[in-house]
Amino acid sequence: MVTVRGAGFAGAAPVRSVTFGGRPSPRVQAVSETELKALAPPGSGEADVRVLAAGGRASPVVPADRYGYDPVPEGPWLGLNGNSSHGLGPIDSFVEKGVLYDRSGPIEWTSGETLAQASTGLTASLDAGMIPVITIEFPGYEEGACVWGSDCLPHTEAAVESYVDGFVGSATELLHRYPAVPVLLEVINEPWGFGNAEQYAAILGRLLPAAAAAGLPLDRIYAAADGEGWVRALYRARPQLQTQVKGWYLHPYVRTAASGIGALPGIQAEMTSGQNNLIVSEIGFCAADVNGGAAACPSTAAPARTGPEAAADLRRELEAALPYHRAGWLRALLVYSRNDKGWAMQLEGGALTPSGSALAGFAEANP
Repeated sequence: MVTVRGAGFAGAAPVRSVTFGGRPSPRVQAVSETELKALAPPGSGEADVRVLAAGGRASPVVPADRYGYDPVPEGPWLGLNGNSSHGLGPIDSFVEKGVLYDRSGPIEWTSGETLAQASTGLTASLDAGMIPVITIEFPGYEEGACVWGSDCLPHTEAAVESYVDGFVGSATELLHRYPAVPVLLEVINEPWGFGNAEQYAAILGRLLPAAAAAGLPLDRIYAAADGEGWVRALYRARPQLQTQVKGWYLHPYVRTAASGIGALPGIQAEMTSGQNNLIVSEIGFCAADVNGGAAACPSTAAPARTGPEAAADLRRELEAALPYHRAGWLRALLVYSRNDKGWAMQLEGGALTPSGSALAGFAEANP
């Protein structure tokens, strides 16, 4: 056990020393009152960390997540929202470039939905050789009864139980029907837009144990993570989530200078499990001069003036994500979107937008 005296504990004094089992550490030094330096090569080992306050009181041990991937994770890692959408040229246009993950559009589900109800889009995705990332929504989301900014996450006991039962039923059928396909599942799209962290934590707190009891692999069920303390708020609301969550998805649009792909390590640092199994399932830039984007882009999270500007911004974010993937903890990255207004990667007839060309070129160079 590594002991860090005076850091990261409520009421603690600044960092003064670092010890291993009570003896001074030869490999970790206190650089300043708030910064430590590890002398051992990164990734050479793991240790549970306990922080001691000035009076000798110890914080709980925060366990490192034992689930992870060997660098570099094998297989494809890039994807596209709406990858299985029709009407824009061959459905496998991006698959041929190595962009295999597929999300949203024809493969978004509502809890309780069955293959008999929603198999058409999924079949098209699988037939094209894609890997589905299926968001399982709550009733009302798809019908438009719940709009962004409203308080409509399931929050009564009956509503949460209904969502959980439906999710487990849908996921069980999906994974049993396609056991050889690495289908990934997300628990509600961007819940911060439809409620608060306490409500979402209540859903996860009921869902994850139910999924485990049903034999579902928790490392393929992704909870929503966001910046600005969202993960910490989930833990405060339901402390058991500190060990129950085994995968997280993020949408790190460039909303401020502190956001974008570069924000991932800071968000990851808040996580105490699942931090080695992250996916970015939406990121991109909306070009005002592409596909009717002039009306849609100004109010979006990541607007761009022109297609070439959006493409340059996207290429920068993709390059920034590559080291995280090679480090083993960023499992997949999906760009938004193949066909949505100024975000579009492809136009009717099949021509690629500047962003679409940037994605295709990056995918070919970084399989």
